Amino acid sequence: MSSSNPSPAPVVWPIVVAVLGVFAIFLVIVGLARTPVTPITDSVNVPEDQQWKLSSQGRKDRLSEVQGSARAETQSYGWIDKNGGLVRLPVDRAIELTLAEINADR
Repeated sequence: MSSSNPSPAPVVWPIVVAVLGVFAIFLVIVGLARTPVTPITDSVNVPEDQQWKLSSQGRKDRLSEVQGSARAETQSYGWIDKNGGLVRLPVDRAIELTLAEINADR
């Protein structure tokens, strides 16, 4: 008697389904990437303190305001925590004090 081992059936359908699934996911991602983003131009639902974000001039003004206040804080003295004794120094003065402290340890 001849015993022949039947060859295993090829597994085609799961591979086809997997390839189609990956392609479908790719199409969804491309579709989402191509969806146009509409800018907010109507200030009806935007809170009053966030209105500056709607125009380029408002953003420029806000940037210069933030940079000005940061510059003022780096060039002036002030209390950060008065009870804890933590102060804010100008950067140049802080560098001088740090160098003096390092040189005093030598």
